[in-house]
Amino acid sequence: MAARSWHKGLVLLITVLGVVGMSVFFLLMHETDLDNRVDFALLNQTGERTTQQDLAGKYLLVFFGFTSCSEICPTQMGRLSTVLTALDEAGYRNRVTPVFVTVDPERDTVERISNYLQSFHRDFVGLTGSRAALEHAAQRFNTLLGQPSDSVAPGYQLAHSSVVYVVDPSSQLVDYISSDVETDLMIQRIQAFL
Repeated sequence: MAARSWHKGLVLLITVLGVVGMSVFFLLMHETDLDNRVDFALLNQTGERTTQQDLAGKYLLVFFGFTSCSEICPTQMGRLSTVLTALDEAGYRNRVTPVFVTVDPERDTVERISNYLQSFHRDFVGLTGSRAALEHAAQRFNTLLGQPSDSVAPGYQLAHSSVVYVVDPSSQLVDYISSDVETDLMIQRIQAFL
């Protein structure tokens, strides 16, 4: 009888240690996943508060820029519009959301972003917010958010990345596509996720 009690205790101990060990293993394996999750709370082009949770469930193609940018931004936004049209034609329209995030919140108001996006693909979501909210978003994307410019002269520039960030439906950052990647290759890389 004592041997049976001892045996049950040992089995229980091994089971508990196994559950604890598997739990620790699971947490360690997914710890990096949490580090790659994006997080933001900004205003969209209609003035509604928008978070990564509001956009979850689809792949996001995120580009940080500003509406007065004369070089990188219109080129990348145009390329993204071409990519999105190709994805639409391939039947992926409902699986991808393009997102433009300003790096110039002092000038890029909700109305200004709304007007800017009219020149690009109809599905773009434009985001702005306070400097602090945008700094938080940029940090989660591990991207550059330059200091605000005092200049209001046409053609003023702000330092920012030209990368398109690919975020999966669970808000995890899964890829970076640089501006030197050809549009056709960009389409292929995005389709590979879909």
